[in-house]
Amino acid sequence: MKTKQLLLFALLAASPALAGASPSSNLADLAAQTGLSERQVRMVVGGHTAYAEYLTQYDWARRRMIRTLGSDRYLDMMAGGDIRLDNGRRFSLAMIGAGGAR
Repeated sequence: MKTKQLLLFALLAASPALAGASPSSNLADLAAQTGLSERQVRMVVGGHTAYAEYLTQYDWARRRMIRTLGSDRYLDMMAGGDIRLDNGRRFSLAMIGAGGAR
């Protein structure tokens, strides 16, 4: 039983690497496309109130992300689906979560 759990954990930890991209590069791709910083992207897609600038920048950053990606892609991404960025790379919030991006 422990062997199965250990194997599952190892596969989950390696899944972003198996997909061919690191979580930070995926986050950087999304930041580059939207014109936001990686920190602003994390604020929009993650825990909002953990950021000091939340009250002043969240709404602006979220609107910019929606305007850049389009509402359909934004909603798909926030629902946990894969989206294709304009540079042809795939992006998923699951890739960010699995890699422990901060």
